[in-house]
Amino acid sequence: MKTERYSMILKNSPMAFAYHKIVLDSYSEPCDYIFLEVNPAFEEMTGLIGESILGKRVTEVIPGIRNEAFDFVGTYGKIALEGGTAEFEQYSTGLKRWYRIQVYSHEKNYFAVNFLDISKEKQQLAERESLMELLKENEMQFHRLIDNLPFSLIISHFDGMILYINAAGMKLFEMSGEVINRKSTLPFWIDIRDRRNFLSAIEEQKQIQDFEMHLRTDKGNQFWARGSGMMIKYHNQLAILSTHHDITGRKAMETALKISEEKFRLIFENAGESILIVQNNCIQIFNPMVQRMTGYSVQELTERSFIDFTHPEDRKLALKSYHDRLTGRADSERSQYRIVRKDGEIVWIETHGVKIDWKGHPAIQYFIIDITEQKKAQDALSASEEQYRLITEFASDIIWVFNYTNDKFTYISPSVYQLLGYQPEEAMELKISQIIPEEYLKLIEHRTTEIIKEFLEGAGSGKAHIMEVKNIHKNGQLVWFELSSKYRYNQKSEIEIVGVSRNIEERKKAEKEVLYLSYHDQMTGLYNRRFYEEELRRIDHIRNLPITLVLADVNGLKLTNDAFGHIAGDQLLIRTAEVFTREFRQGDLIARIGGDEFVILLPRTDGEETDRIIARIKKALAAERCGNTVLSVSFGAATKQSMEQEMESIFIEAENTMYRRKLNESNSMRNETIKIITHALYTKNHTEEEHSRRVGRLCGKIAEAMELSEEAINEIITAGFLHDIGKIGMEEKLLRKAEPFSQEEWAEYKRHSEKGYQILKASSEFAQVAQYVLCHHEQMDGQGYPRGIVGEDIPIQSRILRLADAYDTMVHPRGSAEAMTKEEVTRSIRESAGTEFDVQIAELFLEKVLPEEVSPHHIDRITENKIQ
Repeated sequence: MKTERYSMILKNSPMAFAYHKIVLDSYSEPCDYIFLEVNPAFEEMTGLIGESILGKRVTEVIPGIRNEAFDFVGTYGKIALEGGTAEFEQYSTGLKRWYRIQVYSHEKNYFAVNFLDISKEKQQLAERESLMELLKENEMQFHRLIDNLPFSLIISHFDGMILYINAAGMKLFEMSGEVINRKSTLPFWIDIRDRRNFLSAIEEQKQIQDFEMHLRTDKGNQFWARGSGMMIKYHNQLAILSTHHDITGRKAMETALKISEEKFRLIFENAGESILIVQNNCIQIFNPMVQRMTGYSVQELTERSFIDFTHPEDRKLALKSYHDRLTGRADSERSQYRIVRKDGEIVWIETHGVKIDWKGHPAIQYFIIDITEQKKAQDALSASEEQYRLITEFASDIIWVFNYTNDKFTYISPSVYQLLGYQPEEAMELKISQIIPEEYLKLIEHRTTEIIKEFLEGAGSGKAHIMEVKNIHKNGQLVWFELSSKYRYNQKSEIEIVGVSRNIEERKKAEKEVLYLSYHDQMTGLYNRRFYEEELRRIDHIRNLPITLVLADVNGLKLTNDAFGHIAGDQLLIRTAEVFTREFRQGDLIARIGGDEFVILLPRTDGEETDRIIARIKKALAAERCGNTVLSVSFGAATKQSMEQEMESIFIEAENTMYRRKLNESNSMRNETIKIITHALYTKNHTEEEHSRRVGRLCGKIAEAMELSEEAINEIITAGFLHDIGKIGMEEKLLRKAEPFSQEEWAEYKRHSEKGYQILKASSEFAQVAQYVLCHHEQMDGQGYPRGIVGEDIPIQSRILRLADAYDTMVHPRGSAEAMTKEEVTRSIRESAGTEFDVQIAELFLEKVLPEEVSPHHIDRITENKIQ
């Protein structure tokens, strides 16, 4: 009954089944296998016809199987030789399908394979009619073997001596010649204990039937026989009459049936799908997968109607499907609905039902697969497709699909209108040559040919390819785009290119600007050091000899920065660069390599020509004006005459020459700049000029009263005249403000002494005066600025300057403040002596200087001569 049950299940199963024998090579390694049995599901899933492949090797049927990435022969061979089972999913290149495979072996060198075609989302397996037919055929063969077997008849003595044997017996036991009274039956028995049992049964029962015997022939070949025996008298002596029917075939068949039954049981119990039989709305039999899928026990499944496990909303559909199958109206249809597990989880299933005869009554055999994940995937796919549709429709980039096989666009996203001026329908009718300029068209065609070759060879599958090309806008304008594309096969096996085109005009402009900035000085627009060093390697060639290298250093840049600010200094550099660009020759390389340093490379230029060029540029610089600053540049040049000379040595030679000239040229330039600064300050504010001249006169008078040398007197007069030169960069409103300064304004005002020091120290002629100007707001008690030094640490000239400056401010106050009287001045100076002013200088000033009149003509003459 079990055999019938499993045969019925196998026959109707959509799971493919094949039975094979493994073939070994000379090294006893699996090299092939032979098709012995296949079922209709196998034929349906593989496209292979059983009649044409049975008895053939798999390498004949699927020639390329040994070249596949997965070693089917090796995997199956291991199971066939070592036993056990294996389960896996694998793609067959030869059959071009994916399968979920179960392989197992119950006899060495043989194996069976069950598999499902999962290429089309868990399609049901074809019915397993061939297994049922095979089982029936085996049974019929068994019966034919039993019905047609000849039997032997032997009469033997109790000691085994043969008294008689018929022809069938001679043939069965492979005997020849004279055997009567010469041969014994004892050697026929494999196990002598079986003979004793046979004789004992005859003695007790007088006869025995259907006794199975394991025997061997006269030639040693073993076989099984079903025999009968009885005690008779033969030639007036007791003897044994035995008959033997060869049942070796039947024994083998029984073993095969047992294996087959076990095999079918394994298929049923280990199937990857749920299998059950429903009769009268009740589940009659099911495999373990049903329990795992539903979570119910065996008893719970068999005691309830199968419809109870169905989701309430789907019960009507499930019942209709069941009854349609019973009436034969829906044998080939598959139904999808929900069931409710014992734990309350909802599971989507797909059922394939077949009408069968179960115990004499109609029933439905169901094959069920869990498609919950598939349903989720479908829902996710629908949501994803909607998202992708929104993405493509609202993306700022152009998303497109080009059918390479048919040479036409099949999709272009709406953004093509914003980026290229075409409506999508209009753009899809365009040829590539209408969108891509000719200069890029050949590049694209060449690159596409290479990619297609890789794609067809399988090397470029899934790889993204990026190119930068210009596209033609509908208005004719060329626009930079970045094309990112992938190649694939569509459902018609045509090659498609899926791409995204992104406008990169701004990026290209930025790249151009970055490239420009990487090789150019941002301020002057000249080449920078990086470009100079790279270009030097190119120019340093025998064809460019002689090569002259010129170094140029702008004089007074720091002085200009200190006096007028960095904007004025930047203008000085820019104006100098403009003169260089204008006056040097086309082909000469001009680069700014430092703050105030320039280098010029003059290929095929000797020293004499270089001197003429530098002289022309100096003349041009002298004719230029840059606000309140002077354009002055020191040059140094050196010429490379042969390739044996190193450019590094040429650079050092030019640099040394430039520095020697700078020592001679820069000081006079700085003196000129200081004159310009002073003039600019006093032109801007006449009050400051008058104040400075008065302070200078007072300083000279105090120095004379102190009986200092004439040189010291002239120096202190100059210091007094220049003591506020640091105010050159100060705002005009701050210079004229009469009200008290704010904290920020006071901090700005106090910086003028340091700034004046920086301006004056740039010139060697005013270097000493610069020190006096720096300290002219220091106080004897250390409360002054900028350094807060005390007493004798303050230069005496600065102490004189401090008093003269304070006195002039008392009698010539800024704004609307009233001037102090002589008595008020005297009292203020006496009160501040020792704290603000030097005591001795204050007393000397009050006794000798204050009462006298200061002669302006004498002081003016000395100061002006000094500045000039």
